[in-house]
Amino acid sequence: MPFADNKSLDLFANTLLILLTILCVIGLLQASYALALGLLWGWFFSGSHRLPLGSWAGLLLKVAIVLLGFTLPFNELVTTAGGSFWLTVLVISGAIILGLLLGKLLKTDHKQNWLISSGTAICGGSAIAAVGASIKANQQQMVVSLAIVFLLNAVALFAYPTIGHLLELNQHQFGIWAALGIHDTSSVVGAAAVYGDEALEIATTTKLARALWIIPVALIASFASHSDRFRFNIPVFIVFFLLASGLGSWLDIASLSDYIKPSAKSLFALSLLWMGTSLNKQAIRAIPLKAMILGIILWLILSVGTLMVVMYWL
Repeated sequence: MPFADNKSLDLFANTLLILLTILCVIGLLQASYALALGLLWGWFFSGSHRLPLGSWAGLLLKVAIVLLGFTLPFNELVTTAGGSFWLTVLVISGAIILGLLLGKLLKTDHKQNWLISSGTAICGGSAIAAVGASIKANQQQMVVSLAIVFLLNAVALFAYPTIGHLLELNQHQFGIWAALGIHDTSSVVGAAAVYGDEALEIATTTKLARALWIIPVALIASFASHSDRFRFNIPVFIVFFLLASGLGSWLDIASLSDYIKPSAKSLFALSLLWMGTSLNKQAIRAIPLKAMILGIILWLILSVGTLMVVMYWL
């Protein structure tokens, strides 16, 4: 046996995680590989650390997005978000309606359908958390939905850039596609960062505009599920992102972009690494087959549909 006891295994696992963290910080580990290694670490070594890396990963992601805001002129943000407004509305409403219909056909739990559909339509884990609170979803339903979204995010992080290059999508096309077709903000910015700086800027702006739909969708879900509980959650980091963009435009700090963008990308990679470590065997094995099928079908339809739009109309 390579490890004589649990202490030796924990020491090895934590040392490996520290090394991977250092590689992310110094920019030697891309976001997609960081997530893949994080998932592998979580699968084999879950329980070897006691730090709340999943929560810290979410904080790091928000800090990275705000940092990126300093490099994006505010007027360009408004133009980008406005240009994709109606497409975003169509994608969100279509994904939720389709998800609920597919859920009925598969005879999956009604609340589970809402969680998977909203997570696919808007922004993954954040939407699941907000909608779950509004419809009084239980912990099992939340964990299942988060695990499905996380696994599909991991696939998208590799698949989207590869497909984008094969189809020769330009930076603008890929940025819009990633923002509309990938669940979580972390994977959107991770995939776009790999594709190019312009794609990253467009994807981040469009994705954050899409994330604002959490509030109305959570309210609709609350009424549709006959729940008297609605939590009004404003994504505060989006407000800070907009403030950073405005401040960056006012101070004209374009000369610092060469330092800010690499730092933001390193934080994106680190957040994905730590997110990956939080998904363990138990969470994956707890996913019901029908719920997984629903998540995969809905995501594939959304991905292919938005790809067709960006290829032939943008």
